[in-house]
Amino acid sequence: MRIGIDIGKALGPLDGLARYARGLVEGLAAISRESGSGENRYLLFPLFEAADEVRFREVFPGLPPNFGFARRRAPAAGEVDLFHCTASAVPHEAAALVYTLHDLTFLTRPTEHTLDNRLHSLRGLARGLARGGRLIAVSECTRRDAVRLIGVPEAEIDVVHPAVSARFRPAPAPAVEAVRRRLGLDQPYVLTVGTLEPRKNLAGLIAAFGLLPERLRGERLLVAAGGPGWGSLRVEELAASAGVADRFRRLDRVADEDLPALCSGAELFAYPSFYEGFGLPPLEAMACGAPVVASRAGALPEVVGEAGVLVDPHDPASIRDGLASLLDDPARRRRLAEAGLARAATFSWERTARETLAVYGRAAAAGAG
Repeated sequence: MRIGIDIGKALGPLDGLARYARGLVEGLAAISRESGSGENRYLLFPLFEAADEVRFREVFPGLPPNFGFARRRAPAAGEVDLFHCTASAVPHEAAALVYTLHDLTFLTRPTEHTLDNRLHSLRGLARGLARGGRLIAVSECTRRDAVRLIGVPEAEIDVVHPAVSARFRPAPAPAVEAVRRRLGLDQPYVLTVGTLEPRKNLAGLIAAFGLLPERLRGERLLVAAGGPGWGSLRVEELAASAGVADRFRRLDRVADEDLPALCSGAELFAYPSFYEGFGLPPLEAMACGAPVVASRAGALPEVVGEAGVLVDPHDPASIRDGLASLLDDPARRRRLAEAGLARAATFSWERTARETLAVYGRAAAAGAG
């Protein structure tokens, strides 16, 4: 098949959509190298995004010969047999369509999106469904939401989990120390990573940290890494109100190459998000050997499994208890760190790519029929 893939988001900041597009292409490339056949031809399009081939080569160095960068932003009629929409944009031309549904929070939690983003997501999904596109849900949770909210039969949605880049693994002590020194983290720390927006519930985490006993709170930092999003909170004011202004560190967006060491050095990783369609950050933290406290909400229990502590994101006391249960028990932290490493190892981009290829086959067969 001639397969088009939207990699527009992959050429921008490394958020969840960018990680998905990059990881999928890398997994497909690994399969092509392994088989040596290159039976599929992949054209990678910066769908409706401003990008050039120089940036493409920086992000995707050394792809096999059957992968090419399409200089147009979208495919022309007859150029591909199938197109994979990895974000919300849908091209006008493509013989068969596969559409990845990351979540439906623009329907279930509309107040946590800008109006432009809600409209963009709605238009893309509506166009994909109208074109008869085969849906990939990134979690069982997202598939259930799609069945319930938009009426797509469960059998017509394939669940294919994303994965974690191989770069996320326990970092050696010198690398951890170098990153800590560079970022000014001179004490043990609880880490959270994510865009600063209301859904990530940093406000709840700060409040929970403030509720910890002084013997636990006073000897460590709460560190939040992530770029500003919409509706950004005045987190320093929240930290002051919670009585932890001197314990709170805001790092803004951390360089991606520093994240594995930053996660590896954390006593624990906290992710009390109100809702996630999947949730890559806690999986990345587990891959680095950090014990995880995450929400009992959305797809996070599906991702974390029994390898982490699950809490109620709407209750700061529940988050506090989850944090305290690990901070007060080094042996349990070690057990969950080992369980997290084993759990994260079950997710791989090559597996994601193989399962996605099977979806391509089903979509192409349906289109031919």
